Amino acid sequence: MQFYRILKILILLPAFLSCATITAQNKTDKHLIEGHLTLDSIWEPKLYLSYISDFSKMYTMSNSMIIAESEVDASGYFKFNIDFLPKENSLYRIHISKRGTSKVSIIIGGNAENHFFLVANNKSYIKIENQSRIFSNVTFHEDEKNKILDKVDDIVKLMDSTNFSAPRIKSEFVTNAFNEQLRHIADTCSYALVSLYTLQRSKYESDLKNNLEFYQNYSDKWKTESSAYFEKFRAKIPERKSAIDYRLLMALGVGAAYLLGYFIGKRNSEKKTSDKRSIDALSIQERRIYSLLVEGKSNKEISEEFNIGVSTVKSHVSSIYNKLNVKSRKEIVDL
Repeated sequence: MQFYRILKILILLPAFLSCATITAQNKTDKHLIEGHLTLDSIWEPKLYLSYISDFSKMYTMSNSMIIAESEVDASGYFKFNIDFLPKENSLYRIHISKRGTSKVSIIIGGNAENHFFLVANNKSYIKIENQSRIFSNVTFHEDEKNKILDKVDDIVKLMDSTNFSAPRIKSEFVTNAFNEQLRHIADTCSYALVSLYTLQRSKYESDLKNNLEFYQNYSDKWKTESSAYFEKFRAKIPERKSAIDYRLLMALGVGAAYLLGYFIGKRNSEKKTSDKRSIDALSIQERRIYSLLVEGKSNKEISEEFNIGVSTVKSHVSSIYNKLNVKSRKEIVDL
């Protein structure tokens, strides 16, 4: 039943999560991240905002990555003022720690997952709340970019939970189907960093060889994006060979093949001409003896054929060798 539920989700995903249409966002002068959390006693009532400079650092943690902290009050309310952030959209992470543990501890997966990702800049207003479990299920209320990002994370969590208990063949089928949908979302998304985040979540690096043209087209589509995220992405995509280069290589290949054929033909022709001229230099008697040499006749057989002495045959054979520039009967046969 779970498998067929997944198939239904995959069929409905394009309509459910298309990024092509951008809905109007609330206008506000607030530049902050705020919201309400439902916490139980195992959690320290403090949140940490970290800057993720590179997708490869999404699941690494250190004190140097933390750029802001916020207390969570008795009602569950928290707030980060973000006027100090860069004006360009960047990737951030909010996490919470369990009581008695280091503030730089990250829990990945499961109901106790203690972090989530978001895209923000110094003009963002993002409102968040969690539902039942801590950060394994958060809701964004005011920011369209992060609503999409949150749904992408839900897809990845669903894929991971399905693959955990599925047979290998079914797991591969589900993974390929989900990743194809993630690539479709990334391709149609109008928010650059959210689009690239979606592609990253599809684990595109393992798919480069299979869909190289797609990733080259994707790179071309966002060529004006100069952020470090896109620069590192483009560095992993092999450059496209231009049509001019391709045609030039084809022309050079055809030209080289033609010249090679020409020189081989000319050489063979010259060899045949040279061989003909050498045979023409033989006397009538030598030509008659030459024809028997080609047939593999011995000196005695040639002597009997022409009723001449063996010594005379040897003399003619020696003359034939000199005129044809050969040293053995085998060379004559080959010639």
